[in-house]
Amino acid sequence: MLGMKSHKLVWVSILPSLLWSLGALAQDRRVAVTIDDLPYASAHALSPQDAAEAEEINRKLLSALRHHHVPVTGFVIEKSVEDLGIAAGKEILKKWTSGEFDLGNHTYSHPDVNQLSLAQIEDEIIRGETSFVPLMKQAGKKPEFFRFPMNHTGDTKEKHEQVAAFLSQRGYRLATCTIDNSDYLFNSAYVRMLAKHDSSARKLRVEYLSYTSAEIDYYADLNKQVFGYDPPSVMLLHDNRLNADVIDQLLRLFEKKRYKFVSLDRAQSDPAYQVPDTYISKYGPMWGYRWAAERGVKVNGKLEAEPPEWILQNSQEP
Repeated sequence: MLGMKSHKLVWVSILPSLLWSLGALAQDRRVAVTIDDLPYASAHALSPQDAAEAEEINRKLLSALRHHHVPVTGFVIEKSVEDLGIAAGKEILKKWTSGEFDLGNHTYSHPDVNQLSLAQIEDEIIRGETSFVPLMKQAGKKPEFFRFPMNHTGDTKEKHEQVAAFLSQRGYRLATCTIDNSDYLFNSAYVRMLAKHDSSARKLRVEYLSYTSAEIDYYADLNKQVFGYDPPSVMLLHDNRLNADVIDQLLRLFEKKRYKFVSLDRAQSDPAYQVPDTYISKYGPMWGYRWAAERGVKVNGKLEAEPPEWILQNSQEP
C-alpha cells in the first residue's frame, strides 16, 4: 500500500509539469499568413472606380491582422496598381509596409510563366518591382520575397533553374505556401451573391470557414507524413472581398487550433524549407506535395476535399 501511495504522490507531483509540457507542445504550431494579389484581387478587371472598394477591403484586412498581431507578407501585382490608379494603389501598398507588414513581388501582370520565355519572365519580375520596392525601402525594409503566380515555378528543368538563378541574383527568396483553401473560387461565387442580394452569401461564409478549417488540418497531416513532424505552415490567401469579410473568424480558426502567427522569414527558417527546390511540374501544388515527391514519400492527394459542388457552380460565369 505504501508503494502505491508513493507512486500516486509522484504522479501528483509531476502531473502539473507534464500537463504544462503537453500544452507547450500543443501550442508549438506556427503559421505565416501571406496575402496575394495586392492591392486588390477583384473578380473583374480593375479600374480607378474600384479604388474606394479596394481601400475598404484593405482597411478591414489590416485592422484584423493588427488586432490578432499577425506578421504578414503581401504580394503585389504591379499592373493592378496601375489599373487601380497609381496614386490610389501606392497609398494602399504603403499601409502594408509598417510594423510587421511587408511586401513582396508577384510579377507585373500575374502571367502563367509556363507560357513565357525566360526573357519575358525576367521582364515580369523586374517590372513587378516598380511600386513595392521603393515603398519598402522608404520604410527601411529590404524587399526579399517573390511568389510565382499560381505557384507555377517553371515547367521544364531548364526554365526552373534559370528563373531560380535570376531571382537569386536580384536578392529574392522564393515564397512558398503550404495551405490552400481555394478562396478565389469561393470569392467569385460570393461577389455574385452579394451583387444579387442573395441570402446564400451567409451560407457561403460558413461553408468557406468550414472548408478552410478542414484544409488546415489536411495539410498539417500531409506535412507530418513527409517529415514526421509538423513544420511551420504558410497560408495563402488573396486580397479579396470574402477574406475581408471573414478575416477575423479565419484568424480565430488558427488560434483555436493553437497556432502561433510568425513571419514568412521565421516560418521558412525551419529545416523543411531547406529541402532543395527541384520539383518540376506544369501545375502549382502546395509544398507538401512537392516535398513528398522530392523525398519519395507516397501520399494520396485524393484524400484532400474539394470545394462543395454548389460553390463551384456559382463561381462560374453564367
